[in-house]
Amino acid sequence: MTLLLNLYLGHLLGDFVLQPGWLVAAKRRNVWGLLTHVGIIGVCTAIILHEDISSLWNIVLLAMAAHVAIEVITIRARASTKLSGLSVFLIDQALHVLSIVVLVWTASPYVEVDEVAFLGMDVSAAIVAFLCALVATTFMGAVIIFEVVNSMGPESWNRDILPYDRARILGMIERASALAIGVFVNPALIFVPFLPRMARAFSRSDDERAQQMIAAATGLVVCVMGWAVVAGVAIASQSMS
Repeated sequence: MTLLLNLYLGHLLGDFVLQPGWLVAAKRRNVWGLLTHVGIIGVCTAIILHEDISSLWNIVLLAMAAHVAIEVITIRARASTKLSGLSVFLIDQALHVLSIVVLVWTASPYVEVDEVAFLGMDVSAAIVAFLCALVATTFMGAVIIFEVVNSMGPESWNRDILPYDRARILGMIERASALAIGVFVNPALIFVPFLPRMARAFSRSDDERAQQMIAAATGLVVCVMGWAVVAGVAIASQSMS
């Protein structure tokens, strides 16, 4: 499980934390943008796995190759008008997760996949799962909300590239706080950080109120899913020990 989480964290860092809007546009335009993006994912993954890189370098290369193939598929799908941006995004991420599962299965005969170090440290799977959930809820969550708003709202709400503006940063803080409260305080309180957004929404116009409510509801769902992953990994780790 540790190898799977390490590979997924490398994917999250390269696909969301270190993929600004200009790189999103560049990878859709030409091969150099795509190769730059995949190279960043490879570097992130190699750094996380550096303690075991002598036995996992081929898995890192395969992860990069799989990412290239999936990006080509989803870039072409996004260029067509048959699928919404949200549908393409969900398919894209599902394929990435599936590719990581296959890579772990491939590595399992010759690597102790549950004992792979994280950044050279012996870290529990639950901690790595929390880091994955934190990055996913804060950074990937922004993209999910962006695609949901584009999909559910009127055409006037639609944008091609998600801006890195004040609203996005505040949303990231909102979701990170919700996840932390759910994991370290009480999962029943995970909704609390979303209350200020919802309270402000009632003083806005109808369109903006609807937009903010969709964003709050989607963010809450993302955080609950992140909490569920952390809780599931913690329970699985305890049962295996």
